Amino acid sequence: MEIADAALGVLAAEGSRGLTHRAVDEAAGLPSGSTSNYFNTREALLEAAALRHAELDNPPPDDLDALAALPDLTREQAQALVLAALDRILAPEGRPMLVARYELIMESTRRPSLRQVMEGSRAHFVGLTELLLRASGCQTPQAHASQLIAVMDGITSDQLQADPTALDRDGIEETIARFLATC
Repeated sequence: MEIADAALGVLAAEGSRGLTHRAVDEAAGLPSGSTSNYFNTREALLEAAALRHAELDNPPPDDLDALAALPDLTREQAQALVLAALDRILAPEGRPMLVARYELIMESTRRPSLRQVMEGSRAHFVGLTELLLRASGCQTPQAHASQLIAVMDGITSDQLQADPTALDRDGIEETIARFLATC
């Protein structure tokens, strides 16, 4: 866990190219060679980081139980829950995890074993989103869940770049409200 956490930190700070066994040893404060004793290839280290990311990013079990038992929600309540999730992802303290996630996504386009980990994590979030949309009365929650995750991915990418043309808070709220209105 300590090594995987350090690997996520290196991915966030140095990017994928900076992820080396030595860099992770240094970030974790471990003796040289420690990381390679546990993860002898870079791919194994990337997979460990991806699994740890999914573990840290997933809601706690109590939240999952609450989501599965959601009563009927208004569109405004569903929007508030989606915006709260975006706020958590985009908070300054969440930025390193978001950067590490995008680094892992890019690496997964070239590494099938890593792609499986990332796809599993995404499928989990699509499933959670489907529960939320079903509770809000969406007529096609399964199809719309994948679409809403894609919209949220676009928003997080937009915000991560911090470009002057990035959406402001009103723009984000309007985007989510417009999407939910089509559900």
